[in-house]
Amino acid sequence: MFVEEDIMFEISELENGREGVRVTGEVDIYTATQFKEPIEKLIEANTKDIFLDLTDLSYIDSTGIGILIELRKGSMSRDLNMTLINPQKNVVKLLQLTGVDQIFSIVEEK
Repeated sequence: MFVEEDIMFEISELENGREGVRVTGEVDIYTATQFKEPIEKLIEANTKDIFLDLTDLSYIDSTGIGILIELRKGSMSRDLNMTLINPQKNVVKLLQLTGVDQIFSIVEEK
């Protein structure tokens, strides 16, 4: 787990018993590597359904978007599913503007 101020990326059991990464804070050039590491572990473990809980992700920049694309390509090469859960409106807008929303399942839950 990586923790710095209010930024946290950890593999954990999410709601409904799903395994995934809960993302808190911001993903930018300074935190991108720490964001990538736990997700890579799930891909390397061939976790069939990977969930990224973005409920508390307040910001993501182009570096973070690039990491998401790289991770999705890696998961697709192993025939793994990757779902983004509850991204905030500003994050959804950026995903749509860049077309990244087309390669991920995006789910809004309450």
